Amino acid sequence: MMRSRDSSLDRLLSVSWEKALANDLAAELEQFSGEKRTMVAEVRRFIAIKAHRDLLDRLRKARAGRTSFAALRSVAIEMRQYAVERPAFWAAALRAPVTDCTEWRSADNQIRDFMAELFVECGVHGSGADDASGMLKSLVRGFVLHEIMGSFSRVYSYEQSYEKAIDVFIAGVQAVMTCR
Repeated sequence: MMRSRDSSLDRLLSVSWEKALANDLAAELEQFSGEKRTMVAEVRRFIAIKAHRDLLDRLRKARAGRTSFAALRSVAIEMRQYAVERPAFWAAALRAPVTDCTEWRSADNQIRDFMAELFVECGVHGSGADDASGMLKSLVRGFVLHEIMGSFSRVYSYEQSYEKAIDVFIAGVQAVMTCR
């Protein structure tokens, strides 16, 4: 089925996803609160902090009772679920702190530390853990973007397809660890 393009889709594709989502959220906040949109940076910080905290809470729950690669699989599946359910917050959670905001940096570091600890359980340490975390975020973001945009052809189950992608990711992590 071919989807028709409308002006909002053209606008979304003409600017960065994060900027478009932040502007849309700021406009909604202005509409519902009656406050002027002069504090977009503050709104961006608020949304980013909330997104980081929400995501970390969900990842902790997904990891509970699991270790090593079983925990990694569960966390990766929860990342996709969060991204599909809350795409604006997922985009905000991916943003690195762009201002000197202690709360935002703390929330970002908590997710980084959580992922680093998880990758240590899988045998990946130091900068390798940061690289693996970045690769996983890229995998999730790319998969979800294609899922939302309907650009996969012949996908019968997004869940099964994503689980296969995670299998490949985990196999890659394991292969790198056995080569060392």
